[in-house]
Amino acid sequence: MVRFATTRPPLSVRRVSMVLAALALVTFVADSDFVHAQQQTRMLSFPRRPKPIVPQARPAAEKAPMLLQATEIDYDYVNKRVSAVGSVQIYYSGSTLEADRVIYDETTKRLHAEGNVRLTDANGQITYGDLMNLSEDFRDGFVDSLRVETPDQTRMAAARGDRTSGDFTVFQSGVYTACEPCKDDPRKPPLWQIKAKRIIHDTGEKMIYFENAQVEFFGQPMAYFPFLSTPDPTVKRKSGFLYPLTLYSSIYGVGIQVPYYWALAPDYDLTLTPRITSRQGLLMKGEWRQRLDSGYYTIALSGIYQLDKDYFLEKYHTTNYPSYRDFRGSVETRGRFAITDKWNWGWDGLVPTDALYYSDYGLSSYQRNANLVLSGFTEGINQVFLTGRGERSYFDE
Repeated sequence: MVRFATTRPPLSVRRVSMVLAALALVTFVADSDFVHAQQQTRMLSFPRRPKPIVPQARPAAEKAPMLLQATEIDYDYVNKRVSAVGSVQIYYSGSTLEADRVIYDETTKRLHAEGNVRLTDANGQITYGDLMNLSEDFRDGFVDSLRVETPDQTRMAAARGDRTSGDFTVFQSGVYTACEPCKDDPRKPPLWQIKAKRIIHDTGEKMIYFENAQVEFFGQPMAYFPFLSTPDPTVKRKSGFLYPLTLYSSIYGVGIQVPYYWALAPDYDLTLTPRITSRQGLLMKGEWRQRLDSGYYTIALSGIYQLDKDYFLEKYHTTNYPSYRDFRGSVETRGRFAITDKWNWGWDGLVPTDALYYSDYGLSSYQRNANLVLSGFTEGINQVFLTGRGERSYFDE
């Protein structure tokens, strides 16, 4: 060991059954004016109704029938309309539509649902609305007072939503959050949320775009972005820029840091993090991570050519101060592997140019994250270890 100084009633009318059997999975989208912030917050209060028992979806090649259940079903032969009233439930291809009242117009081939409308898609996404107006194939339509809840508890709400081509949804005057409502007061603003003039969800590209976005914490606006984007909740890893970070220090002045995450493959990735500072120039960081069958390893490198190393000379009045040098940087690596279910081996390695590099630039480290150093981070440990655990014994070398 080496130590060194550093840091989510069945329909009986045959004619109606034939018409409704042509309908496909429902999706939708919207256009409306921007609403008041308090109205947006109230949108995120989702009703808690029991989830319906959805019939198992049939193969696409087999044309699934549609089942309609309601307290009362009427057919208007003159206007060619089917009306279902009272606890309406429509099952089709793994999706369920629930409402107080549903009207289908044979002439316009539109489905109109109103009153406590709830649509559960085959993928588990639940959409609430006061009113839904859908096309015959469920690919186009609009929803008033739209609220969406995904299986991973991500929530979106809007004054109106429109969907076209089956996979392109626009939320007008929308709110987006992944925080659950407060149990004591569901109308209370969540920990964080994004409000935007328009939220565009492209399910084909699996991306969510925000226009004129405002990021809020506990209901208070903290940042504004004319344009913002993020992968949708179905995406676990996707290449792209991460949230920027602004910094300040008397050592390097004002700085901005914009990480870029590169998902190279399912088992390895790379994060590049340039930090541009007003006094000391560019500090570049890179981290490589890879997972293998028996464990994982990481390699992190960082470095900077200091533009104003004389700052340390003026502050400490000596050229022997560790920070007084042109280039400063570090190499850090970590590995953890399993030999058996009881034996493991690995390593920790850290080689900086000087003892104060991490603290001067406020950099994080694997060893700091592991709480091996409680404060200051002027020490690190280089080691290769082997550990084993038995029922009444433990080995660590």
